[in-house]
Formats: sequence, structure tokens, C-alpha cells
Amino acid sequence: MIARQGSLGLLYTWTIILLGFGWLWKIFPQLNLDQGGTLAILIVLGILAEWMAVPFPQGYLSGGYVIVAATQLICGGAATAWVTGLVSLIGLGIANRGNPLRTTLFNSSQHVLAAAAAAFVFEQAEGEILPILLFTLVYFAVNHILVYFYLLPGRRDHPDLFGWDALRWDGYTYLFTAPYGSLMAALYLKMGVSWALVLFLPVLAAQLIFRKYVHMELSNRELTALFQVARRLRVSNEPDTFFNQILQESRRIVPFHTAVIFFWSQERQLFLPGAAQGPWQDEMCNVAVAPGEGLVGQVVESKEPVVIDDVRAMDSPADAGPFRRFRSVLVVPLLARGEVTGVLALGNMHPCAYEEKHVQMISIIGGQAGIVLANDMLVEKIRHLSVTDRLTEFLNHRQFYHRAVKEMMRSQAAGEPASLLLVNIDNMRVFNSRYGHGAGDAVIQMVAAVLRDVTRPADLLGRYGGGELAVLAPGCDTAAALKLAEQIRVEVRDCRLVPEESKQQVRVTVSVGVATFPQDTADPDQLFFGAEKAVARAKELGRDRSIAYSQLVKEIKLKVQKDVTSAVP
Repeated sequence: MIARQGSLGLLYTWTIILLGFGWLWKIFPQLNLDQGGTLAILIVLGILAEWMAVPFPQGYLSGGYVIVAATQLICGGAATAWVTGLVSLIGLGIANRGNPLRTTLFNSSQHVLAAAAAAFVFEQAEGEILPILLFTLVYFAVNHILVYFYLLPGRRDHPDLFGWDALRWDGYTYLFTAPYGSLMAALYLKMGVSWALVLFLPVLAAQLIFRKYVHMELSNRELTALFQVARRLRVSNEPDTFFNQILQESRRIVPFHTAVIFFWSQERQLFLPGAAQGPWQDEMCNVAVAPGEGLVGQVVESKEPVVIDDVRAMDSPADAGPFRRFRSVLVVPLLARGEVTGVLALGNMHPCAYEEKHVQMISIIGGQAGIVLANDMLVEKIRHLSVTDRLTEFLNHRQFYHRAVKEMMRSQAAGEPASLLLVNIDNMRVFNSRYGHGAGDAVIQMVAAVLRDVTRPADLLGRYGGGELAVLAPGCDTAAALKLAEQIRVEVRDCRLVPEESKQQVRVTVSVGVATFPQDTADPDQLFFGAEKAVARAKELGRDRSIAYSQLVKEIKLKVQKDVTSAVP
């Protein structure tokens, strides 16, 4: 059972605890201490049933209700409340299952109050079968109602903990143990405690058999989940859809509070979230993990799963990074052809929630997800190569032109300017002939690095020609664009390059032409033409300078006007 946090949850929990233990205190005088030996045996048998409870995804199932029903029929309501309370307290307290003390006390009190309510109905009913039937129904209903309100504040966190599946299995348990408890009580009253003990042994045996059955059903679920993952691997075309399906199938076989799939982004050199599920999915979707960072980095380096039984017990819980809010964490690498393409991380609010079988199953599922990621990364790499320049990683000429035209149309619709800057490296041919094309490539990369540093994330960067780079700056008018051009020019001039063929530093300069849309022209082709003309004019004036197309137009107009004036007699 999941312990609740928060004021309302704590208030409800401690109210039930006080009511339960207060009821035990009130009815203590009603106990028949002459039946102390019988009560002790019943308590021991109940504890054994709790210790051998069958683990189930929604909790644990035991045959302990046999003892509850038998105690009611043998010793009465007061003894039943004490026996069921002590069985829960001792049985769940020693076999703690990761529950805090508050949860153990709540479990005990919940059973005490359920026994009290059921005993009241039992005393009001008449007949031989009806009283125990009503006792069972009330005991079952009160128990589940109390648990429901205990879990209600966190229902969103654990939607599967109180579902029809849990009710179904618990109902089966009561259905078979209620008649058996009645039979055990009848045998005790007629033949003594020894025969009742013998009759209880099949209950323990049945729990062992039921444990095997549940294990088989869970194994079947695991195989079904693997089949669904493999099937969707063949038919799913959308990575986001597939990753969410991976998480859904994982939840069927491995309990988690929140889970996230990270994929490797070649462009950003980070592990980015591809999909997340659970109450904290929004937080996880905003997490980016650098290589070598925390648990994800550990998994990537080792290429092996990592299980943290209790984050609080770590030497440095901060090393858990975004998973430090959980108690248990399972992190599995997504491998394809021996390379890590992503990471699947599951977090649970209970310590020691993940076992070796969970690691194995999630590793298999992770292998399927790794294949999808590898294929997706290959497609993305091919697409990236088709639209980018190999040397600078900027958009190639064709893609830059198309993207720039779209951005101009967007700016026009928004009523905003957009400026085009063509950055031409001065004396590029001389540099290549003197120092070689390898040194020329280094110059282009150096200028590209300057452009990355001084431009904004919204600006488009492109390789326009051999030694010419381009920037489209949305929202920049001519004045702002000229300021950016001057910053680029000065930054490049301040850089120094030492070619392999020369032991001396070489200064690099650029000439920048600026044209603004739609101030200079509303025709995209004319805008590129204008920027080219401005670059050419900067070269004519001695290079290492920035010129706007509007300045060039103004200069031409003044020259024409001067020529016309001088031509007039």
C-alpha cells in the first residue's frame, strides 16, 4: 500500500489509526482471557498467512480471512478485532514490504474497524449462514472503502492500485476463505484445536499454489507485452507514438510512478526526452541530460542497466539528478548494434521496487526501442546531411534560400522587417593558393564559429557560396543589421589563424553586404541580388567593411543626380 503525503492524507490516516486503536482499548474488557491460548494460536496462524502472502501488482493477497472468520465464530467480535489487528500489525510490521510505520498502523486499524463493523452486522443477523455471509460482505466492503479513501489523494499517481483487477482477486480470496473459516470453526468446536490446526495447513498450501498461478499469469502478461512491442515495432511509423506505447506496455509488467525515454540528439549533443508517462511527466519532458551526467551518464558509459534500491541511501542523492525525488530507480540503456541510442528510466516511490526480472524484461523492451531510435537517428542523419553544409553545419545554399523566403513571408504577415547579411571572406582565393585548401576550410570554419557566437537562436545561418556565408535576421531593420554586420566584421578581424604552411599568424577579414526586407525590396530574389551588390561594393572600396544595399542605392541616386546636373548646360 502506498503511504500518502499531504495534510488531508495525513489527517485521514491518523484519524483511522486513532479510531482503530481506540476501539481496541474500549473493547479490551470484553475479551475472554480464558481463551488466551486459542487466541494466541489464531494470531500465530494469521501471521503465518500474512508472511506467505502472494505478491501481486496491486498489492498482496493472503488467506488470512480464514482466521478472521474462524475467530468470529469461535470467540466473538471483540476477540476478532484484537486478533485481526495484531495479525496485521505484527505480520505486516515484520514483513514490512517497504511500508513506513504509519502505513503499517493504518493497515492494522483498518482491519480492526472492518472487524468491528462486520461483528455488529453479524450480531443483528439471524440464522446459520446469513450472519457469516453478511459478516464477510461488510468486512470486505469496509476494508476496501477505507483503503480507497487512503489512496484517493494519490489516485492520479497510482491509477492501477485500486482497480477492478485488485477487487477481483481479493473477492476470489474471500469467496474461498469464508466457507473454509466456517468449517475450521466448526471443527474446532467439535474436535478441538489440533484438528483445526491440521485443517489450516491446506490454506498455506493453497497460498503457495496460488503464488505459482499468479507468477504464471504475470509471466503471460510479460510475454504479451513483449509481443505487443514487437508488433508495433513493425507497424509504427511515428517515434513519439511508439515510445508512448513502449511506456504503456512497460507499465503492464513493471510498476512505476513516472517513466521517461531519452534519445540522443546529435545536433544538440544531449539526451532529450522523447516521451514520458506518470504524474511527473511534465517535469521529465523538460529535462535534458548531458553525456556523463548522473545515472544516465553512468548507464551510457557502462552500457549496462543500473538499479537504485533506495535513492535516499545513496552516498550523494544529488547524483540521481532528475530522479532524486524517487525512492527506487531503474535505468536501462537502449542499445542498437552495440551503441547507446537512448535511455529508458523508471522511478518508483517505494524502496527496493525493482528486481532482477524487472531488469531483464525492461532490457528486452529497451532493445526494441533502441532499434527504433537507431532507425530514426539514421533517417534524421540522412535528412540533416541533405540540408546542411558538411564544413560549417549551416544550411546549404538551396535550403537556406527556401527557409529564408518562408521567413520573409512570415515577417511580412507579422509586419516585421527581416535583414539578409552576406559575409564574404576577403582574399579567399589567394589564401587557398598560398596555404592550401585545408587552411581555407579552417578559415571558413573560423568565420562560421563567429557567426554562431554573435547571432541569435532565431537567426538562420547558411553557406551561400565557396567563401561566403549568410545570415537572415528576422525582426532586424537596416540599422540593427548593420550593427550586427559590424560586430561580425570586428570579431573576425580580431581572430588569428596559423596555417600549417606558415609559422606566422594570418589575419582574416570579411566584407559584409546587408539588404532589408521589405524596406529595400519586397521581392526575395531582389533582396539576395541587393545583398550581393552591397558585398561587391564593399570589395571595391577596399574590403573589410560593411555596406547596406540602401546605402548603395542612395549612392547611385546621388551619382545619377550629379551626372544629370553636370550634363545640364
